[in-house]
Amino acid sequence: MRKANRFTILLISFTILSLGVMAYSVYWNDEYPFATEVIVGCLAYFFLSILSFIIIAIWNMRKLNKIELKERVGAFIKWFAGLSVMHVLVSLLTSSNINGYQLFTSFGLAGGIAFSDMIFQKKRSF
Repeated sequence: MRKANRFTILLISFTILSLGVMAYSVYWNDEYPFATEVIVGCLAYFFLSILSFIIIAIWNMRKLNKIELKERVGAFIKWFAGLSVMHVLVSLLTSSNINGYQLFTSFGLAGGIAFSDMIFQKKRSF
């Protein structure tokens, strides 16, 4: 198992903490005077940490050789196609509208499944 670096652990812990503070200020503390600011700040931090995870994953992807990159892109395409088909089938069964914007969820899940371990990779192990 690969070890995560300290920056990644810090970002994940702050993300979980900010989501907890946001949930507390929304659901349990209605009289909190700065609830809107806390929510906007936590959401901004959450999206910035997700952006930094994406940048770290792309930065670490440059270390892959062509065979590994080809396998990961193939896995991404397979997951994206499968999740998109499942989404369309569920939409057809529930008689809801199908639009292209809803496929971004399938895209994000497929990217997370195929490339998520690139975030925690420190150096090549071969």
